[in-house]
Amino acid sequence: MLNRFRSRPRSPRAALAFVAILSALALALAATAISVLGSANASAPPAGTGTGTNAGTDHVTLAPISQLGAATGDAAIGLRTPYFEPPTATDPAHPGTTIVSGADQPDPFMLVEGGRHYLFTSQDRVPANVPVRSGVQVGQWGPVTDALPDLPAWASPGETWAPDVHRFGSHYLLYFTALLKGSDPGIECIGDAVSTKPAGPYLSAATPLICQSTQGGSIDPRTFVDSNGDPYLLWKSDENSDVNGTAPTNIYSQPLSADGMHLEGQPTRIFGPDEPWQGRIVEAPDLVLVRGLYYLFYSGNWFNQPAYAIGVAPCAGPLGPCIDTSSTPLLASNAQGAGPGEESVFTDAEGVWLLYSPFRSDLPLPGPPRPVALARLGFGPTGPYLAAPTAAPTAVPTGVPTGG
Repeated sequence: MLNRFRSRPRSPRAALAFVAILSALALALAATAISVLGSANASAPPAGTGTGTNAGTDHVTLAPISQLGAATGDAAIGLRTPYFEPPTATDPAHPGTTIVSGADQPDPFMLVEGGRHYLFTSQDRVPANVPVRSGVQVGQWGPVTDALPDLPAWASPGETWAPDVHRFGSHYLLYFTALLKGSDPGIECIGDAVSTKPAGPYLSAATPLICQSTQGGSIDPRTFVDSNGDPYLLWKSDENSDVNGTAPTNIYSQPLSADGMHLEGQPTRIFGPDEPWQGRIVEAPDLVLVRGLYYLFYSGNWFNQPAYAIGVAPCAGPLGPCIDTSSTPLLASNAQGAGPGEESVFTDAEGVWLLYSPFRSDLPLPGPPRPVALARLGFGPTGPYLAAPTAAPTAVPTGVPTGG
């Protein structure tokens, strides 16, 4: 496992990193966070009985969301009932709204910053390593630009996937997946890059951040910041890169430094396949914290099959364990498209949103099959649910309360 802890100096960014370290913890909770939804003044995280390394056998005890909300006072901390508990979807066959079509645009990720929505996707048919679109209104985008115009020397061109962006103090970190140049058989690894602007351009580190070479590689990075400001990175080990193999994939979590540029401690396996519908694959992890409770959103099964779907599992904390409490996915193939997955979650002034891509869209749209779709989420006493579709959200200026 080439798990780089990066104690080496990084002279091009030394001054920027030093400033960021001093300010990151103070600013982390004030920023509009993707991963912490309604966690201010929340109760302590629920504890599990296990160590977080054997997610298939540990038991997680979770308090009801309604109790945590009532105990902390919804109105006092912005946990408005319509915000977290919008009406339930009445037509499960039509859960979402397509917001981008055209070239393949899987692995969508949304950053809400400075009064704008920034939509990052995996590499598609535009000449960009990491395409990014932005606008005040979701779906009303300006021109496509490249957040990562210069790949690091270790990455093969044309194979850049699964972007994630997070603000750490005065700078932004872009985490991405790329094919390791010269690897045979080919494996993918996770890299990182820094910028002072949300849309970049980002300057990449010289070596991969994570590359589990003995586990088929590492993909799908996603940041999470706990209610106390501690950042983590989640990702998937890519055992299914061996398409003829039988080994299951795994989801890992590991603490990040305050500036987001270094991994700390050791990786912890927090989740693996535990339901028949997943096959041997779970991927695209995104951990959220709502009213003191942790939920891992993930995709399961092969991305190019109708069985591909989105699940959600309660977790004891950012280092797990996470265990499914339902034998069925949250969002599966429907009238809008087969194989929805590659999801991420974001929050803004109007609610909590699930971004995803169906493997093969059935909507009457031009172009290849994987557009970016958007569905609204609710969080009730029994956990997350798909809410009734609403109009696309509008960004608000940074610093305006966003319901959590």
